[in-house]
Amino acid sequence: MAIDLSELILEVQVVLSDLPDNYCTDEQMFKDLETAQEYIDSIKSSTFSDEPFEKKAISRLGAYFTYVNYTSLAERQMGTIPQASLIKIDVLRRIALAFMRQMTNLTLDDDLSVSTKKEEKSYPVAVVITNSAFTE
Repeated sequence: MAIDLSELILEVQVVLSDLPDNYCTDEQMFKDLETAQEYIDSIKSSTFSDEPFEKKAISRLGAYFTYVNYTSLAERQMGTIPQASLIKIDVLRRIALAFMRQMTNLTLDDDLSVSTKKEEKSYPVAVVITNSAFTE
């Protein structure tokens, strides 16, 4: 069943209830939820099937994206970001990451990206079929 992102806007609004309405529109939240869903779909394990949990993960990642957009807009309009914004960004990112890590078999870094450390340490293996001493 497809997840209706418009239903998750209210959840993002609750998470970000301290934001002024003029800095955070429903349209922006919907776009951020779309981005969150696309990213989660790209890393989600093919065996993961817990839709309520996935909705929570999308809403938390969407809230993180929306808050990052808010701080950017606030900085442009006020000349500075609100004092506690960096702490809140970090908390929102860590909450989203906690949900996402349970949905994937990939290793996620703290910045929400897929870790490439595993690939850096892997060694190539080549297999070739050749004639043996028993081949006539």
